Order: sequence, then structure tokens, then C-alpha cells
Amino acid sequence: QNIKTIWNNQGINGFFEGVFVTMIGQAAIKSIQFAVNEITLLYLETNATIQSNLLKMAIAGTLAGLLSSFVVSPIELVKIRMQAQNKSASKKNDDDHDDSDISSQVYSNDFECAKYLIKHEGWRALFCHGLGITIIREIPSFAFYFVAYGLLARSSFAVQLGNHAAPLVFGALAGWAMWIPTYPADIVKTLVQVQDSKNKMMGPMQITAKLYRSGGVKAFFDGLEPKLVRAAVKHAATFWVYEIVMNMLRPIP
Repeated sequence: QNIKTIWNNQGINGFFEGVFVTMIGQAAIKSIQFAVNEITLLYLETNATIQSNLLKMAIAGTLAGLLSSFVVSPIELVKIRMQAQNKSASKKNDDDHDDSDISSQVYSNDFECAKYLIKHEGWRALFCHGLGITIIREIPSFAFYFVAYGLLARSSFAVQLGNHAAPLVFGALAGWAMWIPTYPADIVKTLVQVQDSKNKMMGPMQITAKLYRSGGVKAFFDGLEPKLVRAAVKHAATFWVYEIVMNMLRPIP
């Protein structure tokens, strides 16, 4: 039903709203996350007294999620606004167009969306609107993500699958490990960031309560299946490329 609605209202372009800023942003985000994770692990291996590999991976993943949140939040804010825009508003007369109504805005591209956001809500909104709930989502997400991949990469399955298949399979599983437990936080974050910060907004706790009243626990997992399909493909490719690059950069023992 959602696919049909998007196709009828926006055509093929509707399936790619916000994808440009996401592509650029993901390059920066993944660079930060993987660099922080790798550097933290190297530091803990050489300087810390922590013996547990699990704890080391959890600390590195937590720090990666925390630091990347400050880049993730503004990028996803623009993406969410692009995806939430009402294309039917372009058919309204100018007299009917309410410039203060966020749902009535129509942006031709991601940069126009960001420009409008800065002009009407300010720079602070761009970087801080939804930052708190983003941090709440990102910290456990990347703790689960890097721990899951690290444990699998150190298991006997890695040898059985081989150097090329293992990152693909383990990357897909790591993607699921990060999304399944934190998907409810992502739902709440989206509903926080879609709101105009200049107007009266509902906070994360209010949104959580409203979601639960309207649909129970199930409401927090609405749309999880397509997210998991995308996560499997995305993170399989991410770790496959990561392992190829790191094998070239790491010194040969």
C-alpha cells in the first residue's frame, strides 16, 4: 500500500527522496564510525589493562556511535524532511500555501531543504534538533554492531566461510544485530525530527507514550522488515569493502 501511494503521488522520484544527502553523509558517517572503532580498539589493545575482548569491542562501538551522532543527526534531519514533504502541496494555489506548515513545503533537492531549515529554524535546529534521541539510538546500535561482527569474525565460521564470504555474511548479521533492538528508538527519532522545531513539539517520551497507546508494542516495530532487508545488503557490502581496504592498509605480520 505504501509503495502504491508513493508511486501515485510522486512517481519513481518518490523512492529516492533524501538519497543524495544520505549518500554523501554516509561516506562521512562510516568513515568516523569505523575510524573511531579501529583507533579505540588499537588503543585498548596496547594501553589498557582490560582483558575482555568483548568489553573492548563494546567500548569501541559505544564511542563510535557517540561521536558519529553529531554528524548523523543533521544529515538524517534533512533526509527525514525530504521524505516527509508533501508533493501534493505544489498543486495548491499560492494563496493556500502556509509557509509555516512544514508538511506543505516542497524542496527541489536536499540542499534547498537544508537551506530552508536553517533559514526558518536556525543553525541550532540543524545540529541539535533530535540530537539527544539520535545519541540514544546510536550508542547501543554500534555497540551491538561492532561486537556482533567482531565475535563472528573471531569464530570458527570465519574460517569455514573464507575471506570473501565471511564479511558479507557477518556484515548482514551485524546489521540485523544493530537494528532489531534499537528500531523503536529510530521510530521515535523520526517522529521527533519530522516536527518543526519552531512550533510546539512533542518530546521523545510523549511520542513514545502516544505510539504505545495507539498500537502497543507492535507500533514500535512498524516497517522493520524492509529495514532489515536494506540493512543486510548495506552492511554486507560495507564490511566486505572495509575488510578489503584494511587488508591493504594493515602491515603484513
